[in-house]
Amino acid sequence: MQKSVFFRRVLSLLLVALLLWAVLTALMYSFISRPLFTRIKVNELQPKAESIAAMAVRALMQPDPYFNELITSAQSFFESWIFVVDGLSGEFRNTVLPAEYADAEPSIREQINSRMDMILSGEYTSVWFTGRLPLTTTGEMLFIGVPVTLQFGLQSTIIGAVFFVQPLKELNAGLNSLNLALLISSLLVFALMILPAYFATARLIRPLRQTRDVALAMAAGDFSARADVSQKGEIGELAATMNNLAQELSRTISDLILERNRLQQILASMSDGLVAIDCTGRFTQANPAAGDMLDLSAAQDQDPLAPYTELSSCLTEAIRERRPSDRLLQLDGRSIRVQAAPLIANEDQLAGAVALLHDVTESERLEQTRRDYVANVSHELRSPLTAMRALIEPLSDGMVTEEGDRRRYYDILLREIIRLSRLIDDMLELSRLQAGILPIQQSSFCLSSMLDDLALRYGSQADEHQLTLELPANRAACPLVRGDPDRIEQVLIILLDNAIKFTPAGGRISLEMDWSQDQVQVRVRDNGIGISSSDIPHVFDRFYKADKAHQQPGTGLGLSIAREILQLMGQTISVQSKPGEGTVFTFTLARDLPA
Repeated sequence: MQKSVFFRRVLSLLLVALLLWAVLTALMYSFISRPLFTRIKVNELQPKAESIAAMAVRALMQPDPYFNELITSAQSFFESWIFVVDGLSGEFRNTVLPAEYADAEPSIREQINSRMDMILSGEYTSVWFTGRLPLTTTGEMLFIGVPVTLQFGLQSTIIGAVFFVQPLKELNAGLNSLNLALLISSLLVFALMILPAYFATARLIRPLRQTRDVALAMAAGDFSARADVSQKGEIGELAATMNNLAQELSRTISDLILERNRLQQILASMSDGLVAIDCTGRFTQANPAAGDMLDLSAAQDQDPLAPYTELSSCLTEAIRERRPSDRLLQLDGRSIRVQAAPLIANEDQLAGAVALLHDVTESERLEQTRRDYVANVSHELRSPLTAMRALIEPLSDGMVTEEGDRRRYYDILLREIIRLSRLIDDMLELSRLQAGILPIQQSSFCLSSMLDDLALRYGSQADEHQLTLELPANRAACPLVRGDPDRIEQVLIILLDNAIKFTPAGGRISLEMDWSQDQVQVRVRDNGIGISSSDIPHVFDRFYKADKAHQQPGTGLGLSIAREILQLMGQTISVQSKPGEGTVFTFTLARDLPA
C-alpha cells in the first residue's frame, strides 16, 4: 500500500479534509460566537436599560438624590456601569468607576458623546456597540444606549439617554475557553480519525488494486485471473466489468488462436506456395511450399526475395496499381505461375500484397509430352498408312499388271498392316498396364532356362547383324526367381531387340546376372552407339526416341512397357550409357525364398 500513489492521494485528501474541517470549524465558531453571545448579552441588558431610562425622566427634570444613589448601587446588581446623560446640558450622572477602570472614564465618555446625536435624533430607540478603548488595560467593552423620552400627551420628546457599559473581559474569557475547547476537540477528532481513514482508504483501494492486477495479468496473457465482485457499488461493478472483459477477451483470443492455427495448417498443407510482403516491400510471411520453391531458408540476414527480382516486381506492381497481377516466371529452371493480389485492410487501407505460386513445371512437361505423344502417334500411324496408300492406289488403278509385282506389293502391305497392328497392340497393352487391369501371374521359375531359350531364338538374328550374343557364365548357379515368366520374357525381348537395333556390325551383346539374399539383378549390356545424358531421363517415356529423325524402326513404347511390367511386380529397371561406348539396362527380380 505504501507504494500506491492513488492510496496516498486518497488518504492525504481525507486527512486534509479532516484537518480543514477542524480548523475552519474553530475559526468559524470564533467569528460567529462573539456577535451571537454579544447579542444575547444585549438582549439581557436592554430591558434593564429601558427600565432605568423610564426612571431617569423625573431625575433629569429635577434633582433626585434617590435616583443618583440607585444608579450608583445598581452597578453590583446589573454588573454594568450606568451613565445617565442630560440631553440639554450633556451632564453625566453615574456611579464611580472601579479603580482599575478609572483611567478609562474619559474614553468611555468620549465613546458615549460620539453616539449621543444618533440617540437624540430619534433614529434609534436603542443602540449597542462594542469598542476597544485606547487604554490596553481596559480591554473591550459593550455599550448599550436607550433614549430617555418625555411624554406630553400624544407627543414625546427625547431629553437624554441612559448607557449601560459592561467590560467584555469575562465574556471574552468564556469565548476563548470555548474556542480552545472546540479547537482541541477538533484536533482530537482529527487524530482519532487518522486510523479509521487509513483503513477505510485501504479497504477502498484493495479491490481497485485487485482489478489492476487482473488488468496486468490480462496484458501478460493470463485471462484466468478474476477480480473480487463482492464489493457493492461502482467498485463491484468495475470488478464485474473487468471479469466480463477478461472472459470475453479469453474467448476472442482463443477463437483467434484457433483461426490462426487453422490458417497455418491450411497454408502448410497447400501444395502451392504463398508469399506476403508489406507496403514497403519487406518480406513478411511464406508457407513451407513457397520455402521449398524459392529456397528461403538460405537467406537469413537479408531479404529472401532479393534474388527473385521478377517475383518482387510482380508483388510491387500489385501494391502500386492496387489490382491483381498474373505472370508466368522461370525460377531456378522451373515454370512458376505467380498470381499476386493487394492486401486491403479496414477502410480500404493497403496492408501489402500476397502472391500465390503454382509450380506448373510438371503440367508444362505433361503438355509437352502430350504434344510429343500426339506427334509420335501421328508419325507412327502415318508411316504405315502412307506406305499402304502408295501401294493400294496403283493396285486399284490396275497399274500393276505383273503377278510378281502384285505379290510383292501384297507382301509389303501385309508387313505394314502387321506393323500397324503391333503398334496398336503395344499402345493398348501399355494403357492396360498403366491402368492396372493387365493380370500378372507370379510364380517360381528358372531364369537360366529362359535365357538359354532366348539365346537359341536370337542367335540367328544376331548372326544376321554380325553381332556376338553372350550368355552369363554363372547362369547354372542362378537361384529360382519369382515373377510372371511370360512378362519377364517380354522384358528381355524388348531389351534384346533394342540392343540388336542400336549395336553396329561387329559389336557384342552380353547377358549378365548376379544375386543377393533377396533379389537377382539381370543386365543387358551392349557396346553400341549409346545414349546421350540429356536423353537418359526420358528413355522410359512413351514414344520417346533418341533418334529424332525416326530413321530407326520401332514404336517407342517398348521400354515404357518394360518399366510398367516390372513396377507391377514391385521391381525396378535402370539404364547407364555413354555415347559411343554402349548401354547397360539393369532390372531386378525377386528370389523365390522359402516361406
